[in-house]
Amino acid sequence: AGGTSGNTKITVNPAKENANNVYKYKVATEAVTVGYGQNLRNWTTWDGKADVKATTGQKITVVECDGTYKALNAGSTSVTAES
Repeated sequence: AGGTSGNTKITVNPAKENANNVYKYKVATEAVTVGYGQNLRNWTTWDGKADVKATTGQKITVVECDGTYKALNAGSTSVTAES
């Protein structure tokens, strides 16, 4: 659960492979399948620290992307939000 109502805290392990890479994420009713090299420019950027607005039971998919927003690594999990 996150620090405030309606938010969740995300932890990614291992950390980004390269400091120039970025995290992108999507919250949905089901986990989203991401292919290596897929362009995720339109997904939401995450700084690697801030809580994310999501509802308990939703799925969050977090992706490490290179500088051109191409997917490198991805993972999904169920959300537990602060009540």
